[in-house]
Amino acid sequence: MARKLTVKTKSVLTRKVFFEGLAVIGNYLKPHKKTVAVLIVMSLITATMGAFVPLLAGKILDAIISIYNNPVISIVTAFTLIIIWFFLRLGGNIIDWYIGFNNERLGVRLESEYIANGFGRLMEMPISFHKDKKQGEVTDKISRASGWLENIVTRVSINLLPEFLSIIIAVIITFFINYQLTLLLIVAIFVYVIILWRSVPQLSGLQQKMFKAYNKAYGNAYDALGNIQEIKQAATEKYEQKKIYKQMVGQAAALWLRMSFVIRKIDFFQRALITLTQLTIFGLSVYFVKNGAITPGELVAFNGYAAMIFGPFVILGQNWQTIQNGLVALVNAEKVLNLPTENYIPKGAITPKKLKGGVVFNNVFFSYKNNEIILRDVSFRANPGEKIAIVGKSGVGKTTIADLILGFYFPQKGSIKVDDIDIEKFNLTAYRSRVGVVPQEPTLFNDTVDNNIRYGNFDAPEAKIKTAAKNAGADEFIENFPKKYQQLVGWRGIKLSTGQKQRIALARAFLRNPDILILDEPTSALDAKSEELIKDSLRKLMIGRTSFIIAHRFSTIKEADKILVLDNGKIVEQGSHDELMRITNGVYKEMYELQINP
Repeated sequence: MARKLTVKTKSVLTRKVFFEGLAVIGNYLKPHKKTVAVLIVMSLITATMGAFVPLLAGKILDAIISIYNNPVISIVTAFTLIIIWFFLRLGGNIIDWYIGFNNERLGVRLESEYIANGFGRLMEMPISFHKDKKQGEVTDKISRASGWLENIVTRVSINLLPEFLSIIIAVIITFFINYQLTLLLIVAIFVYVIILWRSVPQLSGLQQKMFKAYNKAYGNAYDALGNIQEIKQAATEKYEQKKIYKQMVGQAAALWLRMSFVIRKIDFFQRALITLTQLTIFGLSVYFVKNGAITPGELVAFNGYAAMIFGPFVILGQNWQTIQNGLVALVNAEKVLNLPTENYIPKGAITPKKLKGGVVFNNVFFSYKNNEIILRDVSFRANPGEKIAIVGKSGVGKTTIADLILGFYFPQKGSIKVDDIDIEKFNLTAYRSRVGVVPQEPTLFNDTVDNNIRYGNFDAPEAKIKTAAKNAGADEFIENFPKKYQQLVGWRGIKLSTGQKQRIALARAFLRNPDILILDEPTSALDAKSEELIKDSLRKLMIGRTSFIIAHRFSTIKEADKILVLDNGKIVEQGSHDELMRITNGVYKEMYELQINP
């Protein structure tokens, strides 16, 4: 059972959140302003038509009652009113059908557009964002916000607009029928609004906790699924299942149920007030009918208007959770989506079509979020076409150098220049298109071999795909697949061996034909035979390209033109293999000898 929560009544849907949420809705409605305008106009028309239906119903009843005393006039009057009533109802039904269809279509478009725009926005977020945030939490926020957006617009806003217009017309008509009963209705509505206004703040604190609980639960569930192989290897399925169940059911769902209880309590008091008001109206109506102050038909019409007046407030009360949840969810999602994206095209950006490949680090200092310094005063030069190896223990900054070369991050101090141009001045999209990466763990999409190779070069002809596969040594096993290049590789390439995935990644790099190449420990997870096959392809791939090789296995870097030895974020040695081996008590020499002669 969830622990009892203390909810501060001051923790409400604040005015700031309310108006921010409305602004978000307005922004997403802008592309559909014509549709919204038509729906509003049609809603106003049907609201006006519907407002006169109870009055006509009352007049028809009075005309029917009068038939005994004045048959001719009363029958003509009754049938005339019935015809008018019929056409009002028929016209209203046709307009309501039109509104309902287009309202549903608008809702579907808004929901899908929000999800598409939201996920598209995430693609533009910097690498630091994706490393800091849990994917499940972020996607849950976007998915929830899209659903609430659709609910608020289609099920609350457009539906309630004509209802509240009807209230104005209904109050005016009932005032002429009997002003005493109308005043009673107005007082009841005032009390109703006070109950709603005072009760709603109880929901806000619970709602915020519930959102956080669901975000956390979804985040951990996504993380678990993303590491399914490790979970199965460790045989911890039951542990993860219990963890997900506890967070999803024991915490998040428990908060939802507690919030639902508060909503149902509010709903009960609202219904009780309406029942008491109707009871009072019926009791007073006996007196008014007896004294001729109101006719039976007017009494029927008045009760119809009473229901019409209370109706929108009942709907508002029932949908307040939707409004509150929706606005809070939208504001929370927008806080994420409005975070700064990568500055792909800085002012005066340089758009390279081709790079020579000269890379210079000049006194570079770098830390993640101003925490512990990862790189300290790093300086080196890579001439065009050179092979640069980067070695050192885990966590010394090797991969960070690769990330800086890619422009995923920029140094806090010092500079990085490519072809004598500061990397921060490049059009990042154009620049990265000239840099190729072969990672330690290749990322493959659950798609065909063909599409995985051509990823990033979508228009490449089939002949180039096959040439790239041949250069990577991948054509042999691809041709043995039942569907060859149209074979699906599965989630993250799970249907392929580690060596096969690596060669697909190499084929992708060959097809990209980059000017700068980054090899991030590409053979560390391979067996000896696969490593030799990959090394031959890597040699071919590095020809004529500035290449950075990050590796633990020293056998793969002996051929490098220059080796950078990192220790504690600094370059402590640099030179060729032979030069470094001549340094007495050198760091590189010690590491090399430990690996060769463990």
